[in-house]
Amino acid sequence: MPPLASSALARQRRSRGHTQESLAQRLGVDVSSVARWERGISAPSPGIRRALAGELALSLDELDARLGPSPKPSAAHRDEADEPSELIKDIWGAAERDDLAARLGAEPAHTGTVSRDHVVRVVHQWLITPPPPLGAHRSHGRTHRIGAATLERVRARLRYLHEADDTVAGGDLYPAVRDELARTAALLRTCTYTEAVGRDLLRILAEMCQLAGWSAADAGNPRAGEHYHLYGIKAAHAADAPVLAAQLVSSLGYHLAEHGHGRDAVTVTRSALARLNALERGTPAAAPATPAVRALLHARAAWAHAVADEPMRADEAIGRAQDAYAARRPGTDPDPAWTYWLTPDEMQIIVGRLDIALGRPLLGRERLSAALATCDPRRVRETALYTAWLAHSHLHGHELGAATTLARHARRLSATIRSAYSERAVRQLDQHLN
Repeated sequence: MPPLASSALARQRRSRGHTQESLAQRLGVDVSSVARWERGISAPSPGIRRALAGELALSLDELDARLGPSPKPSAAHRDEADEPSELIKDIWGAAERDDLAARLGAEPAHTGTVSRDHVVRVVHQWLITPPPPLGAHRSHGRTHRIGAATLERVRARLRYLHEADDTVAGGDLYPAVRDELARTAALLRTCTYTEAVGRDLLRILAEMCQLAGWSAADAGNPRAGEHYHLYGIKAAHAADAPVLAAQLVSSLGYHLAEHGHGRDAVTVTRSALARLNALERGTPAAAPATPAVRALLHARAAWAHAVADEPMRADEAIGRAQDAYAARRPGTDPDPAWTYWLTPDEMQIIVGRLDIALGRPLLGRERLSAALATCDPRRVRETALYTAWLAHSHLHGHELGAATTLARHARRLSATIRSAYSERAVRQLDQHLN
């Protein structure tokens, strides 16, 4: 960037009465980010660019003229540039709303990962930060007004995408989820709505973020998976939906565990459970978690402990998950819609996989075989995953022939779909066989 352009940006900042520190605080970024923009080392992301233009009283074209040509930083630098230093806040205003809409409407990076230190820091912020006050979520002054009918149509599309996820792998589903999320996020800043509708819209966005994060990772983009989880946590927190936020935090922990980051996964999944425990101790106006929710969160913590090579803690956590699941009252408990997939067979699969990881291959084989026998053949990704895990139980039992046969079947299934999860499971199995 030419020196003239960078100094023009600094002059505009000073003319608006900002120091680098005060501007960084307003934008929710590190002060080093502002310094890099002014020195031409990096450029703000699309969402931050809009907020920056607003703070400096510039149009986007005027801001671009002061920023000059966009620099081309390294991939590692791009991945960490402009990550907000304080993602979870106790305020919710136009700047926060517009930034969330912009970040969910833009295409996330396709390379690298979010800094795990940043992930853990965001989760800790969530644990200690109170939600924004009532009255902060309505929007006015726009011509198009939305209400309950619009939200119900959006919920119906979300239900359809959840059902599609049962049979469509992430490589094919992720673009549809990403586009639906972007369209829904645009409602935040383009429509007028009441306080209640604003909160419900944020809850829907948080649920969509979890599905987007899962499908992005299954499409082979773990960086986008982390991005969507983090901003889903932000949306759920802003909506004062702590159980939903805990679900997203726990899902993020599972994502970390699946990519081999056991210690960070333990920290994140246990943070989700700590928040639920705080709710049960009587946080005002908090909806308690149902047994199905607690079972899901304990099960994810168990897998995190297993990946972190903490077998005793993994065993304890999966025992709590089983106890919670046994305490369900189907048809009576007000389970959130996002627990729909945690059926008795799925619970057996989860426990069976833990059994194998914890050195109980025969018990794990029994659970997995029973669940596979009733698995819908249209669920190709899940069938491939469960078959690969079943093969591991035979490997642990030194039954190479059975393991090889199952591996061949899992490989054939995985080849018919675009799923990073099933591809990785088959690849890891092949490595053990070879």
